[in-house]
Amino acid sequence: MKTPIARLFAYMAREKRVLTVFLTVSIAGIAAGMLVPLVVRDLVNYVISLIGIGNFDTLAMVYYASILVALFVASGFLEFLDRYFSELLSQKVIFRLRLDLYSHLQNLSYGFYDRIDTGQIILRTTGDMDTIGRFIGFSFSRLIHSMITLVIAIAILLTINVELTMIAFIILPVLAVAVLFFNSKIAPILEEQWSVFSRFNTVIKEYIAGMRVVKALGLEPIFKVNYMDKATRVYNLRISFARFSSLMWPSIGLLSGIVSVLVYVYGGFRVVSHVMSLGDLVAFITYLSMLNRPIVSFGFFILNYKRAAVSAGKIFEVLDTEPEVKEEPEAVELRDVKGAIEFRNVLFGYVKGKPVLRNISFKINPGEKVAIVGGTGSGKSTILKLIPRFYDPWDGSVLIDGTDVRKVKISSLRRHIGIVHQDVFIFSGTIKDNIAYGKPNAKMDEIVEAARIAGIHDFISQLPQGYETPVAERGITLSGGQRQRIAIARAILMNPKILLLDDPTSNLDAETEVRVVEALKKLIEGKTAIIVTQRLSTLKLADRILVLDNGGIVEDGTHEELLAKGGVYARLYASQFAHQEELLAKEV
Repeated sequence: MKTPIARLFAYMAREKRVLTVFLTVSIAGIAAGMLVPLVVRDLVNYVISLIGIGNFDTLAMVYYASILVALFVASGFLEFLDRYFSELLSQKVIFRLRLDLYSHLQNLSYGFYDRIDTGQIILRTTGDMDTIGRFIGFSFSRLIHSMITLVIAIAILLTINVELTMIAFIILPVLAVAVLFFNSKIAPILEEQWSVFSRFNTVIKEYIAGMRVVKALGLEPIFKVNYMDKATRVYNLRISFARFSSLMWPSIGLLSGIVSVLVYVYGGFRVVSHVMSLGDLVAFITYLSMLNRPIVSFGFFILNYKRAAVSAGKIFEVLDTEPEVKEEPEAVELRDVKGAIEFRNVLFGYVKGKPVLRNISFKINPGEKVAIVGGTGSGKSTILKLIPRFYDPWDGSVLIDGTDVRKVKISSLRRHIGIVHQDVFIFSGTIKDNIAYGKPNAKMDEIVEAARIAGIHDFISQLPQGYETPVAERGITLSGGQRQRIAIARAILMNPKILLLDDPTSNLDAETEVRVVEALKKLIEGKTAIIVTQRLSTLKLADRILVLDNGGIVEDGTHEELLAKGGVYARLYASQFAHQEELLAKEV
C-alpha cells in the first residue's frame, strides 16, 4: 500500500502542466543565479589584470555590468514565476484534496460521526490541509532548489579547485549530523503539537456548544482549569520548539564559519602562490556559501516531511474509511411510493455483540399513523434511523412498499422520507433558506404556504426583514418552538410520503407544544407517520401504538386496547402519560 506522501505526490502528478512549468522555471532560475559568481570571477580577474597598467577599459566594464544586470533581472523574474507556480501547484492539490475529503465525509455513515470527535474532523479539513499546503508550496519547492543547487555548485567547485573543495567538504558530514540532531529533537515536538491542538480545539468547541449548561451549573472554574492545562501544554511545546530551533541556526552558522576560515586561509595561500586567481577564490567562496541553505533545507524538508506525512496520513485515514451503508450497483429508484413500511426480523445494535433491536417485526399500512413508546434505551429512535438507511440492520430487512431499502438508491429513498428531530438544527443563513432546504428549487409562494401551514408565517412576517431575516449558527436566536415549526415547514415543503417524528415536542413548554402539535397534525395528514414520543399530546396523533421493551415489540394496538390489557403500556401510561392527561383536562 502506498505511503501517505506517495499518495500526496500522486495528487501532484495529476497537475502535470503546472508541475512541468514549475520545474522548468526552477531549473532556469537557479542556472541564471549560478552564473553570477562566474561572471564576477572574470570581472575580478580582469580588474586585477589592469593593476599597474592604468588603462581602464570602459567598454569592458559596461559589458560585465550588462551581463550581471541581465542575470539579476532574469533570476528575479524566474524566481517570481517559481514562487507563483509552486504556490499554484500547492493550492490545486489542496483544492482537489478538500473536494475529495468533503465528498467522502458526505458519503460516510452515521456510525463514523458517532465514533470520531468533531474537533478532529475540523482539524483535518483545516490545520492538516494547511500543513500539506506548506509542504508542497515551500518544502517541496525548496527540496527541488536544493538538489539542483547542490549538483551545480559542487560541479563548479570541483572545476575551480579540487583541493579546496575537499577541504570544504570535510565539515559537511558534521553539518549534516548537526541538522539531523536538531531534526530528531524538533520532530517529536511537532508531532505532539498536533495531538495537543486536537484536544485544545475540542475543549473550546465543547465550551462554546455547552455554554448554557456550563453557566447554569457554575462549571466555569472546571472548564478554565481544563483549558489552562491544554494551553500550558501548547505553550511548553512552543517554547521547546523555540529552544531547539533557536540553537540550530547559530550552530550551523558556527560550523559554516569554521569552513569559511579554512577556505580563506588555504585559498589565500594559493592566491599568493599564484596557483589560484583571486577571481577563482571569490567565486569559490560564493559557491561555497550557496551550499549552506540546501543542507539546512534538507534538514527542514525531513522535518516538514514528517509533519506532512502525519497530516496526510490522517486525511487519507478518513478517505480510506469505507461507508458502513453502501449503495448497491443495481440499486433502483423508489417510484410511486404508497408509504407501506415493514420490519422483518430486524436485529441491530451500535456496538458489536450488544443488540438494541432483537428480531423486530411489524407492518405499517400506507397512510397509517403509528406511535412508538418505551423506556429509555428501548430502541425507539433506532427504528427511525433504520428506515432512511442511516444504519443497516445486522440481520433481517426493512422494506418500503415491499422493497428492501438496501435495493433502493439512497438519494431516492431519503427523498421520500421526511424527518422532524427532537433537536432541530438551524443552518446559518436566512429563515427562507432554512425552510427551502426541504425543496431547494421551491418558489417563494411555496415557502410562504409551508410556513403558513406550520403556523410560523405570522411570526416571520413580524420580523423586520421577514423571510430574509438572518438566523445565527444553530438557530440560537429562535425559540425551541419556532425552530420546530421551521423544521415542520421544511418537511411540508418536502412533501414526502413517509414522515418520521422523533420526539418533536419533548423540549417544549405546554403553550408552544399545543401550537406545534397543531402544525404536526397538518403535516402528517394523508401520509404514513411513525411518531416516537413521550408526550400524550403527540401520542394522540397516532392510530396505533407499538410498545418496545428490552429490544423487542411486546405490545401492539390502539390506546384503548393496550390500556385494557393492563400490560407494559398500561404501566408506562400510568407513570408517564396519566399526569399529562390530568394537566390537559385542567387546562380545558
